[in-house]
Amino acid sequence: MVASPQSRPSLADQLERITPRFDDLTQRARLLEERPSADTVNDLEELAQGIARDIVAPFRGRGAKPVHSPLHVSADGTKGTW
Repeated sequence: MVASPQSRPSLADQLERITPRFDDLTQRARLLEERPSADTVNDLEELAQGIARDIVAPFRGRGAKPVHSPLHVSADGTKGTW
């Protein structure tokens, strides 16, 4: 039996998978003392940067599918018209 290829998750599904990590970041931020250490802030920022990359990836990352392809692309490939 040949396995059928899995379809790519929808944009909403990809974004929804990030929600638990964002919720965890928010909860950790709520638990901070009034003056958190620089290390703590750096750790939270690192988590936030990872979440931000994952949010943008379905739109701009490797394998992202354009919603609308340009009607015309310039010869040098730097400009397009929709």
